Parts: sequence; C-alpha cells; structure tokens
Amino acid sequence: MKSLLTPLLLLVLSLLTASATYAETANTRVQIHTGQAPALDQGQNQGQSQVKSQRKQITLNYASTVRTEQVLKDAQLQIAKHALLTTPVYWLQAAIFTHPLEQEKSALLTLITTQQGEFDQDDERYTALAKLHQFIARNHFAKRAPLELDYDQARITSSANPLLSGELTLQLPARSQQVWVLGAVTEAGAVKWQQRQSTAEYLNQAETISAAENDTAVVIQPDGKVETHPIAYWNDRHHDVAPGAIIYLPFTGGWLAPLDNLGFDASGFNEINQAVVSLLRERVL
Repeated sequence: MKSLLTPLLLLVLSLLTASATYAETANTRVQIHTGQAPALDQGQNQGQSQVKSQRKQITLNYASTVRTEQVLKDAQLQIAKHALLTTPVYWLQAAIFTHPLEQEKSALLTLITTQQGEFDQDDERYTALAKLHQFIARNHFAKRAPLELDYDQARITSSANPLLSGELTLQLPARSQQVWVLGAVTEAGAVKWQQRQSTAEYLNQAETISAAENDTAVVIQPDGKVETHPIAYWNDRHHDVAPGAIIYLPFTGGWLAPLDNLGFDASGFNEINQAVVSLLRERVL
C-alpha cells in the first residue's frame, strides 16, 4: 500500500507545483496611469499644487492573461470611481507600456553631455542641448506596445482585443492642451495647441537657432507615430499637429560640418537626432 501511495503523492505534489508555477507566470498586473498633473493656473497656491500632483495609483490584478477589452473596461470604471479624470479619455494618446527604457535614456543623456562639451557655455548650441538634456532627464520612458487602444474597437474587432499579460502600465490620459517643442530651438518647452496651426508656426514661437535643420522637422504624434513635416517656404505643406504631440527640430553641424563616407552629417548631431526621436515616441506622460 505504501509503495502505491508514494508515487501518487508525488504526482499530486507535482501537479500542484505546476499549477502554482503557471499561475505565477500568467499573472497580469496593470497600473493605471492618467498622466501628469496639469500645470498650475496663476493664483493657485502651493497646497493646491501638491494636491493636484498627488495622483492615486490604481493597479488591476488578474490571475491569468486577460483581454484588452476587459482591462480597458475595468480601468475606466476605476478612473470614474476615483475621479482620476474630469474629461473623457483621449484615446489618441492612450497606450500600453511594458519595460522601462532606462539604459536607452542614460545612453542618450551621455551623448548629449558629450556633445555639449564641444561648445562654450555661451554658444546657442550648448544652451539648446542643455534644455534637451533637462527634458530627457526629468521624463520617464518605457517600451510602447504596438497596439492602438480604443475601447469601442476592442469590443468589436478581434485584432484590437489581444490577450495581455505581465507587468504593464496603461496610459489613459485626458486630452492635452499643449504641444512640446524641443531640439535646436531657444525657447524649448510646452506651447499652447492651436487648431490648424502648422509645425513651422510652432517653431517660430520657440525661436530656432542657426544650427537647426531648416527643411523638415520631426513630429511625434500622441499615438507614437513619427512624421516628418516640411517647414521651409519652398516645400511648405500643411500637416496637422495633434494635441499632445512633440515637435523635434534636429540639430545640424552647419555647412562646414564633417560628412561621413555616405555624405551624412558626421558632427555628432546625427546620432543624437536619431536617438532622441527613438526615445521620444516611448515617452510616458
């Protein structure tokens, strides 16, 4: 009898262990993120600032993989329950992020710092690079899942409703009223979004420097899509800039910049420009 019970007991234990292992690996945790607290209006005091900046962190836990539709439904219920948003979700900027991109961020900051060392502190390139460094340093970046989020689409279209698993951040922000202008500009930062305003007009507000690309600018739309917009008088064509977009004006080495064997700018800005655009599309609000 003992010889029969021992194998049976081992079998039961192995099944329980396998089940526990599966439950652990299939566990899904989704942190709801509604974006940064809005900027203060004039007249608000510091106490109001602290209240607005303290966002309640809500995490959804599932014992196994879960459909996107279910996560979006549960997240919206929690947002309403805890009053995390006062306006509807801005689905164009909704996103799911997986692992942080700290190494990529650190590498870019090093590139910018190294390039800064090529110029005097009163050089406009040094100042513009310093502001870009500051923006990258104070923001968080994570790998954006290649999925366009829309609750209505997830309910009716299977391709918009994949299974989710692992440690995830679900970004469901309100509609932004700003556009960010970065890169080879004097006044880098946020400017008010204006309907039908062109990329060139936003750049005029930010005041471009002489070491700036003068034909095209890069626009990272709120959904992470990267576009190149013509900004010169001879190639000017209107392209919409959505609320929450980032406009990045690339640096150039100028007419005297060294070229590589393919004829591209080898002054060091080319590598920075590519790295900046790659990272900006992964920005978490």
